[in-house]
Amino acid sequence: MNIEITYKCKNNTLTTSFELTSQQYYETIEEGENYEDDCIPKYDQTMDYIIAFDSTVTEELLEYSILKIQNSIKSNKNITTTYFGNESQLIHSISDTGWELIIQSIRIAENCIAITRMERADSKSSWTNISYSTGLNYKNEQSGKEIWYSAGKGEYIRKDIISD
Repeated sequence: MNIEITYKCKNNTLTTSFELTSQQYYETIEEGENYEDDCIPKYDQTMDYIIAFDSTVTEELLEYSILKIQNSIKSNKNITTTYFGNESQLIHSISDTGWELIIQSIRIAENCIAITRMERADSKSSWTNISYSTGLNYKNEQSGKEIWYSAGKGEYIRKDIISD
C-alpha cells in the first residue's frame, strides 16, 4: 500500500509531498489483524498528518491537500481537501470504483459549525444528501460538551447565535 500526501500553502507557489507507511497512517493493529481489513486512520483530517510532518504549517496557511492511497486491495482512493480558513473546508473523496463523497464544513460562529455530507455511487449517479448537521462546542478542547443538531431529523438551534 502506498500512501502519499501532497499539499500547497497559500504563501508558497510550490507543493510539498511526503509518503507515509501504513504504520504511520493507521492506528496500531492487533496480532492477527491486517491493514487492509482492520485499520482506521490515526487522524480524521489530512491536515493533522501535514502538521505532524511539518509543525510550521497551520490550517490558515493551507490552500489544499491531496491524500492518495494506492495499491491497496480494498480502498484505493483520493481525498482532496480545499481549505478556506477559520475551520471551513470542502473535502472530496473518490474511490477507484467511482464512489464519491463530499463533506462541506462551514464555521458559522466561534463555537458553531455546519457540516453537509453527500455521496453518489459513480459519476453517472445523482448525489444523495447523507446528513446536514450543526455542531456547538465541537472543538477538541471542549470534548464531551458537544451538541449536534440534525436537520434531517428536524432539529435546529433554538436560540439566536448572533444577537441584533
